[in-house]
Amino acid sequence: MKTNGTVGFGFVGLGWPGMMHARAAAALPGTCAAASCDLGAERRAAFAAEFSPDHTYEEYDDLLADPAVDAVVISLPNFLHASATLAALRAGKHVLCEKPPTMNVSEIEAVQREATERGLIYAFSRQSRFCSKMLAARKLVAEGALGTVYFARAERVRSRGIPVGVGGWFLEKAKSGGGAMIDIGVHALDAVWYLAGCPRPVAVSAQVTQHFRHTLPEGTKYDVEDGGYATIRFEGGMVMHLEVSWAANVTHAIPKSHWTGHELEDTTLYGDRATLRLNPPTLYTMDGMERVETPLATGPETNAFETQMANFLGAVRTGTPPVSNVGQAVSLMKMLMAIYESSAAGQEIRLVG
Repeated sequence: MKTNGTVGFGFVGLGWPGMMHARAAAALPGTCAAASCDLGAERRAAFAAEFSPDHTYEEYDDLLADPAVDAVVISLPNFLHASATLAALRAGKHVLCEKPPTMNVSEIEAVQREATERGLIYAFSRQSRFCSKMLAARKLVAEGALGTVYFARAERVRSRGIPVGVGGWFLEKAKSGGGAMIDIGVHALDAVWYLAGCPRPVAVSAQVTQHFRHTLPEGTKYDVEDGGYATIRFEGGMVMHLEVSWAANVTHAIPKSHWTGHELEDTTLYGDRATLRLNPPTLYTMDGMERVETPLATGPETNAFETQMANFLGAVRTGTPPVSNVGQAVSLMKMLMAIYESSAAGQEIRLVG
């Protein structure tokens, strides 16, 4: 850090996520855009016009060699997350990396070892953890308002929303690590898991499917799933059902979306005292035989990117673990990989440790 306590950020990957993270950092006191990098000249120019970084690079190795960079924000395609993160940690930089943390368990375990051995902060981006309704719901669950949470349902269902990405990398397993499950399933899974207090997963039974190749242009390389369904059991007895799809012929219950036709994003936790639904944020109880619905008081909506960045910045300055820490990243990747393993094996997968 600079002598005045300013944290110099380096932004690697300057697409939409990178720009959002940069705006979040710029909104916080005691930060500066020390450097940025991207292979695309137009993205580099757009970033420079908005943030005026001290240095602009094409290659992230050059950015990591910049002594003015204290912390790196990585917003690259999935297959580059592990290599870029490890390179940043080995260069002595703290890291905030976009989701998914890596492409598999061995990669995130390598990240965990590197960060731990070097005493550096690693966080994975899950800004949804920091939105007002999630913060209010997390507090409610932690205070015991639901009692014992015994079942949860996480849903992220689109009518037509198969992404492509630059060069089509979303659709190639070697570059993405998977399809709908690792792309949007990570959001649905993490929402329930985080609200429940991140209990230890013990077993996964799942199936991933591909049924909507016909919606893509002929000849498109497409070797990932467009749907996935899983049941996850946790220590303490909670069971989660997870339903995810990039494309489906949806029913009337799926609301319209502003960009994917129709989309359902729902999270529900069932407790023996009350049930919590996140969309809309509501607590459900019973008065005799009558259902009682109590809207959650969430307060004014905050900028979740800024709140997440403030948490990361605080971790960098104090050495305390961030909300989305590396240990959780390991558990999250174990669950995601067990979903794929269970589907391939046609049987339940037990998780150890």
